[in-house]
Amino acid sequence: MGIELSDVLDELIELQEATDEAHAELTRLQEELGDAAQWTDEQHVTWRDAWEDAREPWWLLDTALDHYAETIGLDRDELEATVQKTAGHVPLPDED
Repeated sequence: MGIELSDVLDELIELQEATDEAHAELTRLQEELGDAAQWTDEQHVTWRDAWEDAREPWWLLDTALDHYAETIGLDRDELEATVQKTAGHVPLPDED
């Protein structure tokens, strides 16, 4: 019995949501810290740590998309678009 999209969609959506949360946290932090040219050493360390923390969910999602696209036999970009749509992403006009 092969793996079907329905078998992995929940996992991929959870990974997408974790990635979205990490991105939102980086955006919030960047707005809080302001112009990077004015950051203190401590602020640079805070940013670097947040960036490192955000890389893990991004990497996990990217790896899972590659793996499941190959396993299921779907185009990776189509799988990613399905996950993003299901997770509530609204495509930009040029992404249609």
